[in-house]
Amino acid sequence: MPAKVLFYLLISVCLSSCQFGRKPPPAPVFKHPRWHIDEERCAAVKPGKVRMDISLASQSAQLLDEKDCVLVEMDVSPGLPGHETPTGNFIVKEKLPLKRSDLYGQYVKTDSGEVVVARTWEHSGPKPAGTKYLGIAMPFWLRLTDDGVGVHVGGFERGNCTSHGCVRCPEEPQKKCWELCKPGVRVHIHHGAHPAPSMLDQPQSSEAPHGTEHRPPPQA
Repeated sequence: MPAKVLFYLLISVCLSSCQFGRKPPPAPVFKHPRWHIDEERCAAVKPGKVRMDISLASQSAQLLDEKDCVLVEMDVSPGLPGHETPTGNFIVKEKLPLKRSDLYGQYVKTDSGEVVVARTWEHSGPKPAGTKYLGIAMPFWLRLTDDGVGVHVGGFERGNCTSHGCVRCPEEPQKKCWELCKPGVRVHIHHGAHPAPSMLDQPQSSEAPHGTEHRPPPQA
């Protein structure tokens, strides 16, 4: 075999071995939100006889009964820098099974629903012809302020601020909170610790609980 051909064969083998030996990059780890629901206590409490405590320091929320026992606890995601979740004492002003944002949404084709502009708040100019505005869904909505801050279901990675001021929650525990809350229920948002010990380190029902696998576009 000619020396030149042998040389190219050796180069080809070396390149193949190098590529074969490379390890694939690690897959990103999604930190699913944790939650804890005390089903027995939830069944015993009367709707409206609860209050919610939201700690921005730990990015978690507790639903408490009148004796300060934890009914529901969950990881939450508050507002991004520049869109911080307000602190203070609030009451639930509105309760809806599904609200759509008036500020954050998409332009979709009127006839088919196909997304034309995914983020209307970043769009300049007029609405594209043949489209309509569709606000981003905010299930199990609890309104706290007149200017649109509320607590609702939304996708997020644990430990990250992702909203435009609202408090995003995992679906299952927020649904339970929504069922037990009524207009007038008190909500305290603060930077301190919760009044009751955390239950979030207890084992959960699964590694990827329902409602945390999909991360929708940024929401209010």
